[in-house]
This record gives sequence, C-alpha cells and structure tokens, in this order.
Amino acid sequence: MKEGKILFHEEEKFDQRWNFFLITPIAAGMIIFQLVSFYYQLILKKPIGSDPLSDTEFVILFVITIPILLFVIWLFFVMKLTVKVDEQKIFVKFYPLMKKEFLLNEIESFEIKEFNPIIDFGGWGLRYSIRWKTTGYIMKGKVGVHIHFKNKKNILIGSQRANELYNVIKKQKQI
Repeated sequence: MKEGKILFHEEEKFDQRWNFFLITPIAAGMIIFQLVSFYYQLILKKPIGSDPLSDTEFVILFVITIPILLFVIWLFFVMKLTVKVDEQKIFVKFYPLMKKEFLLNEIESFEIKEFNPIIDFGGWGLRYSIRWKTTGYIMKGKVGVHIHFKNKKNILIGSQRANELYNVIKKQKQI
C-alpha cells in the first residue's frame, strides 16, 4: 500500500554502550582466537588443545563461525527500528530483518505501557512475550505503545516518544 501523509516518524538504533563494550569485543575476540588458532593448526602444524579437531573439522568450524560472528557485529551496527504512522496505517520496519504494516481501523484498543525488556520480552530487538502474548519491537527504553487488534494479535512498539505515538494513533482513531 502507498503511504499517506506521515503523522509520526521515529528511528531508533542500537546505541547502548553494552553493544560497544561487550558484544563487539567478545565477537572480535572470538574472531581473533579463531584466526590465531587457524594459523597455529594449519600453518605451523601445532594443533590447539589436548584433544584437537582434525584439520577438516577445524576448517569447517572456521568457515561457519567467522561469517556468523562478522554478521553479528554488522547486525548490531546497522539494525534500526523505524516507526511511521499515516492516516490509515502504522508502519514498523526492523531493518534489515522485517517490515510490517498495521491498519489503524483494525485496532481494538491501545495504551502506553511500561515494561522491562529483559523480564517481559527476553531482551531488545524483535521479540515475543509469552506472558503478554505480544510481539515486541524494542530498540531501547522501557516505554511503548501496546496495541491490541480485533483479530486478538498484540504488538508493543517501544518508543522514546511513546506519548506522541499514542496521541497520533488516538487522534486517527477518532476521525
């Protein structure tokens, strides 16, 4: 569907310090360890550990883990949550993973909700809460708009501007 006049627009990125001081250094450390191990085992012919992998097993492990670790580092730097609301829809894009549209006329109820990302959703990102039976789109913070649809599906959109998002939805629902 084509976008109408944008009434609300917000973009959030992962910029928590733990990403830079925990995730990236751990992944980078694992990559460095893999590269050093690769050099020792395959170039110097000095196997690592008391029960080393065969060269074939080591290469397979290397070929699998290095791209995964690089992908994780890349993902944390490019991941972005974009939320837009126009006269008819809410657009939620969790780049580069997914994008969805939700029709405003399908909303049964909604409210501003405080939540704990770790306890309620198991962390940040694109998550599902079994307790709340809700899909969460959470980049940072602890406040969002909890939306209940007529088809009994629920979403929570985490937002640094939750009051503004709530008011835009409320205004469009009254029209």
